[in-house]
Amino acid sequence: MNIRAYGQTDRGLVREKNEDSYFLDPAMGIYAVADGLGGLPRGAEASELAIQLLEEKVGCRSGENGKLDFIKIFNEINERVFREGKLASGEIGMGTTLTSARIHHQIMDIAHVGDTAIFRFRGENWDQLTIDHTMEQEIRDRLQPGEDAFIPDYFSHTLTRCIGQGETIQPDVYHVELEAGDRYLICSDGVTKTMSPKELSRLIWECDSPEQYVSGVITLGNNRGGPDNITAIALFVD
Repeated sequence: MNIRAYGQTDRGLVREKNEDSYFLDPAMGIYAVADGLGGLPRGAEASELAIQLLEEKVGCRSGENGKLDFIKIFNEINERVFREGKLASGEIGMGTTLTSARIHHQIMDIAHVGDTAIFRFRGENWDQLTIDHTMEQEIRDRLQPGEDAFIPDYFSHTLTRCIGQGETIQPDVYHVELEAGDRYLICSDGVTKTMSPKELSRLIWECDSPEQYVSGVITLGNNRGGPDNITAIALFVD
């Protein structure tokens, strides 16, 4: 299989600075997005450090029989961000989401903390492969079938899990099999604040390249007010 990949980040139209970071390296098969917590100090530093450490640790361990212990890697990253945050901002610290995908032998290994997301588009179907670690999602998970509840708007962006706010972290780890023709999107919540998955699905099948798709996502997000930083990595599986 051949993977075509492209990533880009944009400040948006409202935020004073861009606190998103991303990384992609097709040779290592690693793709990641981090979104620094705007409600805490040094969000940009937190996301940059998380991405930098991920690149270093995956690069150092990529020869270990093709297997990577993402729980261990994420905890090492978390420990460093936690320590640096305490030094820089005292008890407040700093924090970031971190969502990574690693492709190896037609398998995508996903490790995830926060509300950045990975979507899979396969034919007419789409799936969000990650689960948001937010107050809203926790409430929805407790609801019985057919049950409804009032959820304040800000709960959708109130994180229950992130890198850097505790001494340990438990990332979600998933393994999915790639199929020829699949298309994937890794994105910060600046994308999902302005576009529905159905819109993202429709747009991706109108595009011939990941560059065209990512550019279209950023343009559409800014046309709708650009309320947050927008970061997207698109993967086209040929």
